[in-house]
Amino acid sequence: MRRCAAVAIDLSLAMAVVLGPLLALDRILQAVAVPDDRAGTIWRTAAVAWSCVFVLGYSPVCVSRWGGTLGKRVIGVEVVRTSDGARLGYGAAVLRHIINLVVTTVPVFLAANVSAINLSSNRQGIHDKAVGSAVIHRR
Repeated sequence: MRRCAAVAIDLSLAMAVVLGPLLALDRILQAVAVPDDRAGTIWRTAAVAWSCVFVLGYSPVCVSRWGGTLGKRVIGVEVVRTSDGARLGYGAAVLRHIINLVVTTVPVFLAANVSAINLSSNRQGIHDKAVGSAVIHRR
């Protein structure tokens, strides 16, 4: 349940951080009267770029630098390497996050991941096993 609470916090933050600037861009494009076809192209390009920056920035940077995202830190859990308990490097954190995104968007994989987390002795999901990480309680 801690992981679910952390995800809820992170999703709320992600919605604000990703959608806020995109809504502002939409208002700016309307204010300067950019034609709809051109405004749509600009907005879609910005949405893809900003989403990629957020996906490759937020979780991987937070996990590699502080051991977890804001949600994980508030809830009191941390992502560590299973081999030595140290923090993941950025590359491993990116790979973990991308695998997690893929797993959560495919329902069969999501069910398998939830089962893996609940049934494994150290509560590792598919994304954790792939990079040799585990989520531990710090409080």
